[in-house]
Order: sequence, then C-alpha cells, then structure tokens
Amino acid sequence: MQKFKKIYIEITNNCNLNCSFCSPITKKRRNMTKEEFEIIIKKIKDYTNYIYLHVKGEPLLHPNIIEFINCAKEYNLKVNLTTNGTLFPQLAKQLGKCTNLNKINFSLHSENKKNNYLEDIFNNIKYLSPKTTVIYRLWCLKNYKLDKKSTKIVDKIKDYYKLPPIIVEKIKTERNIKIKNSIYVDKENKFIWPQINPHKNRGYCYALKTQIAILVDGTIVPCCLDSNGQIPLGNIFSTSLENVINSEKYQKIKKSFQDRTPCEQLCQSCTFKDKLQL
Repeated sequence: MQKFKKIYIEITNNCNLNCSFCSPITKKRRNMTKEEFEIIIKKIKDYTNYIYLHVKGEPLLHPNIIEFINCAKEYNLKVNLTTNGTLFPQLAKQLGKCTNLNKINFSLHSENKKNNYLEDIFNNIKYLSPKTTVIYRLWCLKNYKLDKKSTKIVDKIKDYYKLPPIIVEKIKTERNIKIKNSIYVDKENKFIWPQINPHKNRGYCYALKTQIAILVDGTIVPCCLDSNGQIPLGNIFSTSLENVINSEKYQKIKKSFQDRTPCEQLCQSCTFKDKLQL
C-alpha cells in the first residue's frame, strides 16, 4: 500500500478574504458536510498519518472545524492547518484542546484590514498545545527579501517575542527560522498559481509520490495546487483511493514526474516543479 506524507482535504472553498495572490476559484462554493468528511477519513486513514485541511478556502471559517479535527483524532490522524488567522482568536482555546493539531501555519502576508490583526494572533498562541508547531508565513517575497510590509510584520514579531539581534538578522537572511520553542518564521517567494499555459516541459514534482489532494466536492487531484480540479483522478465518494492509485491515468502522471517530463499541461506550466530540480 502506498503511504503519503500528507493528504490535503479541502473542507471549504469559501474564504473571508479576497487576496490578490490567490487564484480565482471556478468550482461551486460549498462546505464539506460532517458525513462527507468522515467518509473521506475512513477511506484515507491507512494511506497517511497527516492531513492538511485546506487547498483553497479558509478552514477556520468552517462551522464544524473542531469536530473535523476531533474526528481525525478518532482515526489516529494528525492535522495541519493553514489559515489567514483572522478567525483564530475566537477559536484558539478550542483548538488548544485538540491534541492531534500538529501544526498551524499563519499566512501573515494575507490582505486584510482587521485592527490589531497580528497582536490578536500573538496573544492567543498561548492557548495552543506546546506540541503544536506554529509557523508565521511570509510567502509574498521577491528573491526572499523582506519588503516594506513584511519588514513591519517582522518588527512586530521582534517586539512581541523580544527577539535578540542575532535572531532578527537570521529572519532577514534565512528562509526558515526558529524564534521560540515550536514557533518559526518561514519565508517564501510569491507563488504563481499554475494555469494551463505550458512554458517548460521538464521538471520534477512530489505529487502522487508524497501527497495527493481531495477537493471540497470529493474530486481527487494530484496535488494542492490543482485547486479547480483540472486533473481529476476520480471522486472519493464514488471510488476508493486504491482504485485511483492503480488507475492508468494516475500511474502515467506519476511516471512522467519520475522521468522529469510531466505529461499534464497544468503541471508543465507550474513553477513549483522548477524548485525541485534533482
């Protein structure tokens, strides 16, 4: 049986923000039901130890987010979240009781006008379990350099955590920096979501080898970047993951990645594979 390092489950494709760096969603907006979520969990529980509750959308916007995390625990699955953080303060105490919440990524580069946005996040981290890794993401950079907005964010992180100059300098020059036990700052360049517009045929990808994604309507896709289901491999509600993995289409795409010649046009246009030249 193939084991994935992670499986993405898009529990909602709704979001309370409209950030410019996020690509448009063409699929119907909806929330996954509790019944649908448990069906998925039962079908994938033997294929991974970690699930990520997002592809697009804001997971903390889902009214059943705590129930979903607890459901995953019943099947011995650890949960990772990526959030814009705007709804985190009112859920922090409940999330802190979720002992299988392995990691929470805060996209601090999100575009919002909420007052005291960063302070609200910082002040509520204390409610999370010490076993939950917290990552402050700055993923809209150019050449990994801090711009004016990200510099202001780093200054607030520095002031709140009373960081020494050596750590502040590391944040400026390195990509992933530990600032406190289980708390990190992660830097990444602005990502361009792939569209079908091939520009480079060669490239390697971890899709179908270490990860797979399930969209909110059950569509199974190779990775978390196919947010509109342009490479459908099947639907989790009508088939098994084993059938998908054994399908001719799945194996063809997987082999094309291994050969560094991705066969799908969306993958050919994806810039993420350019970072994985091995």
